[in-house]
Amino acid sequence: MGIEVGELENNSPLRQLREAANLTQEQLSVRLSISTSTLRRWENGDVEPAMTRQQWQEFCEAIGVAFDELPELLNLRSI
Repeated sequence: MGIEVGELENNSPLRQLREAANLTQEQLSVRLSISTSTLRRWENGDVEPAMTRQQWQEFCEAIGVAFDELPELLNLRSI
């Protein structure tokens, strides 16, 4: 079982991963210790996510993917 990113156009990979995990912006922002407005700006592409490694690991735990899978899911080289 994997999470597929890219099914919805005009939807950020962060948002797709969050929604695939059935999390609201509020739920995920609490887990990451950030404001909901910050998460919204990341998902809208207004600003690049600025998370610590610990926050990225918490993000992975929240959405149910392995940390080493995340760069591929987000189309990144590395985190």
